[in-house]
Amino acid sequence: MSAQVWAAVALAVLTAFLYALSNVLELMEAEQVPDEYALKLSLIARLIRRPRWLLGAVCDVVGYATQAAALALAAVVFVMPIVASGIVMALFLGAALTHRSVRPSDWLAAGVLSVGLAAFLYEVSPTGGGDVAPTGRWILAGPTVIVGIGVCIAGARGVRGPPRGALLGIAAGISFGAAAVLTKAVVHYLGDGAFAWVDHWESYAVAAASIGGVVIAQSALQTGALGAAIGASEAMIPLTAAALGFGLLDESVDAEGFGWAIVALAAVAILWAILRLARDEGLLPQTQSAPGLFLEPEP
Repeated sequence: MSAQVWAAVALAVLTAFLYALSNVLELMEAEQVPDEYALKLSLIARLIRRPRWLLGAVCDVVGYATQAAALALAAVVFVMPIVASGIVMALFLGAALTHRSVRPSDWLAAGVLSVGLAAFLYEVSPTGGGDVAPTGRWILAGPTVIVGIGVCIAGARGVRGPPRGALLGIAAGISFGAAAVLTKAVVHYLGDGAFAWVDHWESYAVAAASIGGVVIAQSALQTGALGAAIGASEAMIPLTAAALGFGLLDESVDAEGFGWAIVALAAVAILWAILRLARDEGLLPQTQSAPGLFLEPEP
């Protein structure tokens, strides 16, 4: 691989770590907030007063910057599966912070994810495609993204626990996946000047998708179904980003013949491993299991 691609890989791995750390820190606080604040900006208003959550938010911001840099160097379909490996990092970070052991089944899932990811990236073209999608394509794809998010949120309103966490995680993943593709366009505009992004609608769309994704993601973590929330989100981010990368940016897979079978098997392995990790509700602890790590809940 070229130096540019290696740099993209390094930035994507760093992004995965930062997002994993932010998930661990933010969920420690989010699940302490009453359910009545779910899916509201007031949820963020309460969380922002908690130092641990603020540190997680800083990790999110820095992670977004490193993700944008990675997307400037490589294709969406190449970068986002690497970012999805953050669920494994979250597993081990959570275990380290709470002195919990990692089960053999989790090691197996982590190994399958690593092998599947390596095989997928071997077959996928690291560069290629466009940076900016024609507006006409977004007019067709945008409503589909919005409807998908809306259906998940509507379904989540009638359930509790893991199903709610999973549905909201899926909605957050769709939002963040779309934001990643929009980010690639914004980074492209920045190449024309520091304020070149102002005249382009993608700049405002990525802000809406990112902010909406944060609110939905915190609401998913608020359920206490931590594995379901993180796993669903991490699965949907690369799926959404890859689908939009193929459909809107003309990105491609450098596979022929048996290579397509490898791509398909690798994709299945990645999804299986993420969902297997998500099934483990011990992925990250409930607040009651390690009281010394948490701030007292607000009244």
